[in-house]
Amino acid sequence: MDPYPEDSDRRQGLTKVAEMAISFIPVGGSAIQVAFNEAAGRGLADRRTRWLNLLAEKVHQLEDRIGDFEHLAGEDTFMDALTTASQIADRTSRAEKLEVLRNAVVNSVMPDAPDDDTQQLFFDMIDRFTATHVRMLTLLSDPPTWFERHGIDKPNIYAGAKAVVVEAGMPELAGRQDLITRYAGALMNAGLISQPVTGVMSESGVWAKAATPLGIEFLAFVADPEAKID
Repeated sequence: MDPYPEDSDRRQGLTKVAEMAISFIPVGGSAIQVAFNEAAGRGLADRRTRWLNLLAEKVHQLEDRIGDFEHLAGEDTFMDALTTASQIADRTSRAEKLEVLRNAVVNSVMPDAPDDDTQQLFFDMIDRFTATHVRMLTLLSDPPTWFERHGIDKPNIYAGAKAVVVEAGMPELAGRQDLITRYAGALMNAGLISQPVTGVMSESGVWAKAATPLGIEFLAFVADPEAKID
């Protein structure tokens, strides 16, 4: 069910962003072009509405912590985060990525939020990264906890590379060392992990946390804000 009726102030406020987003679609041209533009406009509007409803629901759940939309609309940091995230949301249908964007927008105005420049840096990373990047970073930030949380048996590794831990903890990447290396390489280039996953190390090294302080800060920015509330 839509958390806000069509005529609610909160819903109207959120959907104003969608109106700006579809204004770029050209008019005129052949009948085929016009039909395509109209269909594309409807598709984009529907996608934006689903994204804004997802965000509106989370804002409503946390109003006592961050204020209602009427208050947030006057916060430059929130509006910067909202417009940036909405542009990214237009380019994806992946539920996991939309949840990351929603969390980031809400976390942008939480008491422990990064400064505005760091937030923009993080949104750029969210835009470039896939859900697999974020899951791999989460795993590498605390491998033992990842295995416990997901009910996966820890492999017996006496010496080896962290890539073995990644492959065991993310079965969807089984046998894809090429992809593991590329995903991890992107995280390392972004400064989110401190070492490549291909180097051979001891058992303690394999299971040690590999996320940098910046990586930990990024994960906090994209985490569900409700999970961080005691």
